[in-house]
Amino acid sequence: MTSNQDAPGALGFVRVLDISESIAGQFCCRMLADYGAEVTLVEPPKGSLTRSMGPFRDAGKTESFLFEHLNVGKNSVVVDQASAAGQALLRDLAKAADVVVVPAGFDRAALRAVNAKLIITTVSPFGEGTPKSHWRGTEMIYQAMSGMMIHNGRHDREPLYGVGNRASYCAGVAAYSSVLSALMVRERTGVAQDVAIDVAHVAASMTYPFALQYSYNGSFEERGMRGQPLIEVKCRDGWIAIWIRANHFPVVCEILGMPEMITDPRFAADADRKANFQQFVAEVQKKVANSIGSEIVNALQAKRVVAACCFQPNQLGLEAEHLKVRDYWYTIDTQAGRRLALGPQFRLSRTPRRVPTPAPTLGESKAAGAR
Repeated sequence: MTSNQDAPGALGFVRVLDISESIAGQFCCRMLADYGAEVTLVEPPKGSLTRSMGPFRDAGKTESFLFEHLNVGKNSVVVDQASAAGQALLRDLAKAADVVVVPAGFDRAALRAVNAKLIITTVSPFGEGTPKSHWRGTEMIYQAMSGMMIHNGRHDREPLYGVGNRASYCAGVAAYSSVLSALMVRERTGVAQDVAIDVAHVAASMTYPFALQYSYNGSFEERGMRGQPLIEVKCRDGWIAIWIRANHFPVVCEILGMPEMITDPRFAADADRKANFQQFVAEVQKKVANSIGSEIVNALQAKRVVAACCFQPNQLGLEAEHLKVRDYWYTIDTQAGRRLALGPQFRLSRTPRRVPTPAPTLGESKAAGAR
């Protein structure tokens, strides 16, 4: 991969203080760093909370993969905010900053007093001054309260938690976008402002459009019974997903080697297929159990059928050809050797994403170079 180390960053004029200790806040600042901003992670003496969040690289739980991912490209400074000296240091840092990202309840007035041009972004679970401001959020809580979980999973089972910190990462992207908007307003008007991002609010905006549907016609679709012709079956090398629209049913049966299903009374008409859909899924599962999933998917896609392999994370570097073509994977030089890191979220032709330096050690202000 060609290095962008010497290319100008789109946000090279921005200085950021990351005082957040959440996934959402630190991912926002990681994206700012990716595109050229000078980001300093402000950590308490024992280190950011994300340093203690798994998964971990080592059995002693001292090297967090999550922390590494969230904080590449940043510097670190240790600030004891409980002490007068720490508060004074924080004010000095704020004087030179353009953006600061803080948790709920932070004393924004103290920062604004030393820097009237500062854009202060509060990233919190449920916002400030709300009925649930005192709640501590977790990903499962965000997904459950958003309306997503009630629609995930089979209709005859409990709601299914969508693993991963998807709500938090989306909130980080929302914070990033909001910061850029605030920077544009400040550039044009000279006015700095506060930005607020609530993870629970973002999670609710991510959910299926069923709340709008209910407000429109009073209907509510049960979990797993949405009438969408999606089947998920397990092949020899993993799961695949196939969308079987009515006009594609015959070709899907032919490709799967099940031509008899086209005229089977249970599936011959569209209404019959909907009524007996789970029986059809069971027939497909028996047929593909010993097949190679990618071969089936390639054959279906060649006939313009919507189908995809459900990759496991360890397959992405081997089988996701589009990621290779886009140079999605790169390595970072660290004190422990080269480590794999994820690629850019988006691409700019004239001010490309800066290949980041590793996540800092506690208090490290100048990290090793990247390749």
